[in-house]
Amino acid sequence: MNTRLAKARASLSLPQRVTRAREMLANCEMCEWRCGADRTRGESAPCRLGRESFVFNRYMSLTEEPEVRPAVRVYLGGCNFRCRFCDTAPACFEATSGQRVDPKVLAGELAAAVESGAKSISVLGGEPTIHLHTLLELAEASARHLPLAINTNLYMTAEVIDLLDGVVSLYLADFKFGNDACARRLASVPHYFEAVTRNLLRIDGKTPMIVRHLLMPGHMACCFRPVVDWLSCHLPGARFQLYTGFVPCYRAKDDPTISRLNSRREIQEAVDYLKGKNLNWDAGSDGQTREQ
Repeated sequence: MNTRLAKARASLSLPQRVTRAREMLANCEMCEWRCGADRTRGESAPCRLGRESFVFNRYMSLTEEPEVRPAVRVYLGGCNFRCRFCDTAPACFEATSGQRVDPKVLAGELAAAVESGAKSISVLGGEPTIHLHTLLELAEASARHLPLAINTNLYMTAEVIDLLDGVVSLYLADFKFGNDACARRLASVPHYFEAVTRNLLRIDGKTPMIVRHLLMPGHMACCFRPVVDWLSCHLPGARFQLYTGFVPCYRAKDDPTISRLNSRREIQEAVDYLKGKNLNWDAGSDGQTREQ
């Protein structure tokens, strides 16, 4: 990790960060695809994003972790993954569906929601970090600090994390897969495990983080256990949320391993496994945390 470069990026003023993020659009390397697409000219990219961001859903939520709720959930269209089990697909893949973001207008509305009692602004997708410029523009446009909680698949590049340092209040980090083979088959992304673990280590100690894992049927040995083992070894004591309420959404029904719900046996096996690990964990089906 280049700590000198990270500190230099973090020392940039907010307007300087906005400028840098806009520059990145012309040769995009915001995520691990590092596709180099010129998003200012509409060149093809895995995420299908261009210069602008669009909100395709927004509402107040009471179903996330207590560190977050009540939260205003803001869904930005466009994603660098194609998860077969995505519960917001296909809407989240449409980069220009919904209302175009005017940073000044949206920042004002979100600030008003915080004034009215929202604890956080939970930004989802798709993948929010490929909207780096928009996130920074919202922060710059707001008259007050926006408590941004970023729901991320952790596939961003190091520069994105550095530019968001001090802007993001909390990462809700999805550690989806325990190996590259499952990531390729179920989400169509390469080099997954190395990128995600690198980014977890880079975020740790800089920004508060909750690591989430969705327990998938048939993926106990290949995904759940490796995720838990890595966290217990490299980030002992990390805040970990296990989601057990998997539902075969989108195209999951076409996959033989994830076309069903988790069994009671699988859920109990996962909970029992966590009891032996050095993690600050909770388990639940709906985002409500439960003391263990």
